[in-house]
Amino acid sequence: MKIKGRHLLVLIGMCGMLGASVGLGTNVAGLFFSPVAEDFGIMKGSVSLTLTVSNLVFAFSGLLAAKILNENSFKPILVIGTALMAGSTALMAMASNVMMLYVLNAVKGFAGGMLGFVLATTVINHWFYDFNGLATSIAMGTSGLVGALFSPIISSFIQSSGWRTGYLMTGAMMAVLCLPAILFVPCINPRSKGLSSLGSPIIKEVSEGGEKAAVQAEKPDGFIMMLVMLFAVVAGASTALPQHFPGLAESYALVPAVGASMLSVCMISNTASKVVMGVLIDRIGAKLSSLLYLGCVFAAVILFLVLRVSGYMVVSAGMFGLSYALGTVAIAMLTKELFGLENYGAVYPKVSLVCTVANALLSSVVGYLYDFTGGYTVTLILYAVLLGCAFAAVIIAYGRKKA
Repeated sequence: MKIKGRHLLVLIGMCGMLGASVGLGTNVAGLFFSPVAEDFGIMKGSVSLTLTVSNLVFAFSGLLAAKILNENSFKPILVIGTALMAGSTALMAMASNVMMLYVLNAVKGFAGGMLGFVLATTVINHWFYDFNGLATSIAMGTSGLVGALFSPIISSFIQSSGWRTGYLMTGAMMAVLCLPAILFVPCINPRSKGLSSLGSPIIKEVSEGGEKAAVQAEKPDGFIMMLVMLFAVVAGASTALPQHFPGLAESYALVPAVGASMLSVCMISNTASKVVMGVLIDRIGAKLSSLLYLGCVFAAVILFLVLRVSGYMVVSAGMFGLSYALGTVAIAMLTKELFGLENYGAVYPKVSLVCTVANALLSSVVGYLYDFTGGYTVTLILYAVLLGCAFAAVIIAYGRKKA
């Protein structure tokens, strides 16, 4: 069985949606920091705070999406969300001060959260029972790919025509990427329109008087929820470290090109590792796939600590890039396996929120730890401990699930 026909169009639609809301909404935001700060005559940190505002609103908006997302609201959310996200981004071109950018980024984050991971994974879970891990990883991997492909284009517009033109182009690109979902994805659950999913759903049933009765969804286990939240914290925290790779290389007295190479290799690994994880999950499950990736990221941290040579640093950065799959594909699939599809809509938005907040907080914590200690050794030891805790959390969660 292959992904084709309407199912392929649905996957393309979700890829475009995540490419717009995350790839363009978050991954290219850094291109605007320096030119906007220079034009407004303010510190770069004040401009970079726009991304923090957007990401935090994005995370909380995902909680709202889970509550209001249904077959009746699906299309209006797609259309209105696209208009708000693309429109607010384009309006940033008219901003006369950083406060306007904060407000518009909050609007963009709200719309992006409505169109982001919660909506995309919910649709994929209903349309793809077979190749679910692969479809999820492809859609989530698109966010990194779009960021990588469109960054040079947007950067060239900023350099040639200014940052205001860059915002206009980004808004237009967002609208274009969202069109496939608006045009080709008819519903959340294909059965609501008399259509078929790819593969057959696994429905828990019990025999009652010779007839089959569906088993009601069990209440999520609070302890397992806590363990998954811990995993999400570590996954989100891990994706905050790569932006400090140039500083890490500099602290080891390596040339700036090494730090740039580390970041580039890490971003390539970001996209590739998500697709690979999806294939692995379909074959060996989310538990073993997550443990394998955690082991690789842990090994990368140890290599950062002990092998401070340019070649090893670049290889280690590629290994650390697997952390992006942990913060996207893994938390979605672990949530589905541990809590079931019937509880997914209630649990996943909370897990995603914790992951996003952890990323936002650790981005600053790593910087402060460097300021206080004069290096990254304490930070790397902290990450090694956190990754060990996440490894244990996965094992304990599945052990309790079986019990």
